[in-house]
Amino acid sequence: MAPRSSKKALTLCLFQSLAGVLFGWSNSEGSGLFNMDSYQRRFGTCDASGLCTLGTTRQSAITGLLSVGATIGAVGSGSVADRFGLRLTCLIFIFIYLIGAAIETSAMNTYGQICVARLLTGLGVGATSGLVPVFQAEAAPPRFRGLVTGSFQLCVTLGIWGVAITNWGMSSYAGDVSWRVPVGLQMAWAVLLLVGFVLSPESPRFLAKKGKWDHCRKNLANLRGLPMDHPDIEAEMVEVREATLKDQEQGDASYLECFSTKDRILWRTMIGIFVQIGQQITGINFFFSYGVQFAQTAGIDNSYIFQIILASVNVLFSFPGILAVDRAGRRPVLLIGGALMFTGQIVVGSVSKAYPDDKIAGDVLIAFTCLFVASFASSWGPVAWVVCGETFPIRLSSLCVTLGTGANWLFNLIIAFAAPQIQAIIGTGITFVWAGCLALSFTFAYFCIPETKGMSIEEVDALYLSHTAAWKSSNFRQSQASSQKLASEKAYARSTHREGDEGKSQQTSARTSAEGAMV
Repeated sequence: MAPRSSKKALTLCLFQSLAGVLFGWSNSEGSGLFNMDSYQRRFGTCDASGLCTLGTTRQSAITGLLSVGATIGAVGSGSVADRFGLRLTCLIFIFIYLIGAAIETSAMNTYGQICVARLLTGLGVGATSGLVPVFQAEAAPPRFRGLVTGSFQLCVTLGIWGVAITNWGMSSYAGDVSWRVPVGLQMAWAVLLLVGFVLSPESPRFLAKKGKWDHCRKNLANLRGLPMDHPDIEAEMVEVREATLKDQEQGDASYLECFSTKDRILWRTMIGIFVQIGQQITGINFFFSYGVQFAQTAGIDNSYIFQIILASVNVLFSFPGILAVDRAGRRPVLLIGGALMFTGQIVVGSVSKAYPDDKIAGDVLIAFTCLFVASFASSWGPVAWVVCGETFPIRLSSLCVTLGTGANWLFNLIIAFAAPQIQAIIGTGITFVWAGCLALSFTFAYFCIPETKGMSIEEVDALYLSHTAAWKSSNFRQSQASSQKLASEKAYARSTHREGDEGKSQQTSARTSAEGAMV
């Protein structure tokens, strides 16, 4: 059980993970909507016979514009947060999200209205998905940081599952209610997140940076659930003050500094960016954005049920991933998960190509797609957010993390536009493309991502500055402790030796004095 001083921070951080629900819901709602007759009639194109369809170009645009807005929101929100604070910036972008969701829900026949709405909701979800892990990395105790940051991905899976269930439930309705309910429900989650941030204190480190020390102490005590004069608060205030003064000596942070070679910041920025790209190129969002269409291409009868199965597996296997990241560590989870996902994609592609329209082959396809989703949910899903949230020094974290999140959304955008076109050409063979990308992600994780299980942000700093190879990093803390112990023993031996020399010198002087007196 978490100590009393951790419960308040854990509660607030876990509540803010609701931003993940917005992420998952908004990113996956189209998969079901695109097949609804009412949605196709209003926003698709109709031929002379009255048959209406939503072409792949419009599907890509509706899906992709969310990613365009999210990329802009993720990258732009970092500098806004540095000026106005994490809390206020998140409140502003949640309000923008609500405006976009309201526009989308009220759309009538104008395809352009849907596009504007998706752009605005993208701005909101991109900003919150970039800033929430930063707040969580600052506020959560080190021993719970993996759990807290990983809970963001759990909420992403819950959003995907919720919209899959809702789309399936509303697919039997013929009117506009079939698509307005799934679209409108996203506003409920945004309101809950808005309330959560209203109740949350501003980041104490932001207040310290602005010189508001009394307010900083008050918010830190509020966050820790302790009195302002508690010794733990005083000790943490000393750490915050020292870190703030050190940061002020270096001047204001900027995006340009994220690409500086000093203190290996460029290397760390690249790790944050590439781990987020690696999460996207697994192909996971293809299955949740276009899963219904993939199921139809693969010859699966009930495509909505297929989507619900995948979403349920995604939620269920997020729990072992969140627990494993702080127990087994970051590297083993990423590497094992990557290998299993690769296997799943290869089998799905091979079976679907070798035995098209075969019922048994269809069952095998579902089973190995579930293996792929389960492996993602328990590895790259949560761990990519953990790695990105803890890799950077506090001073640059809001900027560097939003760059990583922006890369995530940028590749989401590329996949949203490209995947339907690729699938139209090679069908289910698209899984071989994802398998190739997974091989690259596995290689990147092995050679570049160090083990940071249980480390404080300061210890992570020391790890990177030590230039320890990623595959040797699991022994870093032990080697550091051994080095410190050896240094202490050497210092003690030197002091003992000096004391011995001083004692001998005194004895020699005493003998000399005695001999002189006898003479």
